[in-house]
Amino acid sequence: METKYGKQYQRKVWRKLHIGIDRQGFIVAREMTTHLTDDRSCIPSLLTQAKAKNAHDLLADGGYDSHAIYHYLKEKNIKPIIPPPTSAVIFSTTSPTVRDQTVDYIKKKGYWSWHTKTDYGRRNKVENTFYRLKTIFGRKIISRKWVNQDAETHLLCYLLNKMIELGMPKTIKVKAI
Repeated sequence: METKYGKQYQRKVWRKLHIGIDRQGFIVAREMTTHLTDDRSCIPSLLTQAKAKNAHDLLADGGYDSHAIYHYLKEKNIKPIIPPPTSAVIFSTTSPTVRDQTVDYIKKKGYWSWHTKTDYGRRNKVENTFYRLKTIFGRKIISRKWVNQDAETHLLCYLLNKMIELGMPKTIKVKAI
């Protein structure tokens, strides 16, 4: 109630870990930010770390959706696969951008049709990576200082990659007869 009626909210700042993975599930880029940092500002850094010259697609959640990101990815020749918000509108019908085309496709055929067309389900590999990271190493960072927390997340990502390298099970889709 105090927050509602004007008293300043005294909450600790939490950390967000942004990661980029390759097809095999290896973490190729990571950036730690505070909860006050916009997710979209991490894209250039993540792509630089990943040495994304050979990247064709960038799958991200709706938090990364913006016209600036679409323009940035167009300059890099990377196809953005980012779901726009339900309230998204088409800005140009004469020369539609990739985002406009996505919004139009979803409005005409539906989100799940777009999901299937773009194979957006591949993004679950990132969620599975976070699940493994939190299950194996816990949900909290032990260090207290920013520099040490950054080093700790770097180490955790390295260790998870090493575990994948040593013995990640390979799954294949089996067709029912």
